[in-house]
Amino acid sequence: MKCLRYIFLLGMILLMLSCKKFSGSQEIPAYMKIEPWSFTSNYEQMGAATHAITDAWLYINGNYLGCYELKTHDDGVYTMVPILEKGDKKIQIYPGVKLNGISSTRVQYPFYKPYTVNTTLVPGEISTVTPSTTYYSIDSTLVRVKMMEDFEEINNIKLYRIDTTYAALEQISHRTDTNAWMDPLDTINHYRSGHIHVGDSLRRFAVASGELTGLPTVGNYVLMEMDYKCDAEILIGMYIWSSQNGLQDKELYYLKATDTWKKAYINFSPTITENYNATYVKFYLKGSVLEGESADYYFDNIKLIYLE
Repeated sequence: MKCLRYIFLLGMILLMLSCKKFSGSQEIPAYMKIEPWSFTSNYEQMGAATHAITDAWLYINGNYLGCYELKTHDDGVYTMVPILEKGDKKIQIYPGVKLNGISSTRVQYPFYKPYTVNTTLVPGEISTVTPSTTYYSIDSTLVRVKMMEDFEEINNIKLYRIDTTYAALEQISHRTDTNAWMDPLDTINHYRSGHIHVGDSLRRFAVASGELTGLPTVGNYVLMEMDYKCDAEILIGMYIWSSQNGLQDKELYYLKATDTWKKAYINFSPTITENYNATYVKFYLKGSVLEGESADYYFDNIKLIYLE
């Protein structure tokens, strides 16, 4: 009986401590519903307005709250963020992307502007935000475009077949091949893409940019954007020429096959920083199939952007 009494007393003490721990009013958060990003672009300076913004990096009055992925729900695509603050606040949302097509490399995209809005946070209420963004202006910032290929002009193709044993890159039109990417905002002028077919006698392709020089070598971002659609994976790499090491071939990233158009953000910064003494670099795209197989690769809106 004495033992039972001690057990009872211990239970009562634990119950009292538990009640004390959770007693008092619990703070009710305000909620922010962040909907998908809208994106615009100055076509002449920065190319087509394609994007793959997947995340929202949220700041409140300059304080970082977190990175939130926009997910698909039964009632749409959004993220719902609980916020333990109230009152008038300055909200900044930075566009986030996945570098190299990898979910574990999420970053604030350095060339897209943040979205800023002033709002009043009320506990228990939902504030809905539809953020918008565009590129930072190249006229007023250190953002630079090294090359841009949209395949619209016949003499504007800056990707070159490495040699004649590889399948060729051709320019196609959406008017003759519905697989070509077409700008929904300008179907009159922007409807061509690059296309490569491998199979038959040529079961591989390799195309490279021209020689790229003058890129920053101190760790600044150097990124390639590319829209693509492909039946087999794409290898992205870099040729590096220096007097010390001669020609190096660096295989960097693979993009998986996709039957819909997607956008990739490829990070060349580490490779260029590691080879700061290079005379020039070229990036390349490669693909291949086994004997008896074939595949089609489509490319568009390729651009190399960096911070000076």
